[in-house]
Amino acid sequence: MTKFQLVFASSGDSIPFEVTANQNLFDYFVTKINTDNENQFLNNHKLSSVVEQRVGALHTNISKVNELLPLLNVTPVEINLVPAAYLDQDYLNRVHADWVISQNIELDIDKLRFSDNIETAKIGNRLHHMYPDEIRIVKIAEVLTKLDFIETYEAINLAVHSLENTFNYDYLSFDSPAKWAIFDNPFKDSIITNNGVTNFNFGYTYLGRKYYDKFVNFDNELIYTDHYNFEKLEFSFNINLAKPQTIPFSNEFLEWCKKHNIPPIGNEIPIGNILDLNKNLSLYREILYRNSKENNKASIVLQ
Repeated sequence: MTKFQLVFASSGDSIPFEVTANQNLFDYFVTKINTDNENQFLNNHKLSSVVEQRVGALHTNISKVNELLPLLNVTPVEINLVPAAYLDQDYLNRVHADWVISQNIELDIDKLRFSDNIETAKIGNRLHHMYPDEIRIVKIAEVLTKLDFIETYEAINLAVHSLENTFNYDYLSFDSPAKWAIFDNPFKDSIITNNGVTNFNFGYTYLGRKYYDKFVNFDNELIYTDHYNFEKLEFSFNINLAKPQTIPFSNEFLEWCKKHNIPPIGNEIPIGNILDLNKNLSLYREILYRNSKENNKASIVLQ
């Protein structure tokens, strides 16, 4: 299978891929974009704007919670001073694990009340008046609820997941200036699609529903004619930094296609995967974020 790189102008950054499916379609696409002088693709700041928003949310929520946790004699959440450090998956895994484990922390109201720290003692006294005398030990989430901090505390977990998902879904599309110059797909009858995850794919925004989209949205008898099953292509592609997975279509969908005598067509055309994603996930997140922020053009270069 062909190996290729996504190379960014100006920065010189690159990400290595290997074709894993639909080789003929990929070859055709590369020939087409080079022949038509369209081998320059932009993310148009889509990724960077969302990353900055979500990194900011995570940093802000951790900072706010960390103002309170030491007063409860609880270890503060690990925080980063450099925004790009939030893209490190090991850091996100660690913060998530610490957040989950922290749910088991129990606080002694009386120990807080009689603390030598004046602010801690104030909190302990507030809690003392909120609970009956027989309740002295409470879980941290309950305390944070009483202190009106629970939403900020829970937002840390949500922000971790949002930041992770930023690199897996809708923000990593790359378009050439002639994106909407639609052209025929000569391999429309032989393309392979599935429900899996690939790091480089075609998931076009062309109007209409694919067969899988029809299936999940209950157009059970294909009454409506708003079909789009990759008969046309755009000067565009998607990147995905999720872990690659091969996930076959469900038996139900395959039976439905058999009933209607149609090929099973999913929502994306898988093309290839990043060669060393497990080792360099954080690096490639930084590369994609930085080049999206600078709006550097990306080109497909065969090896």
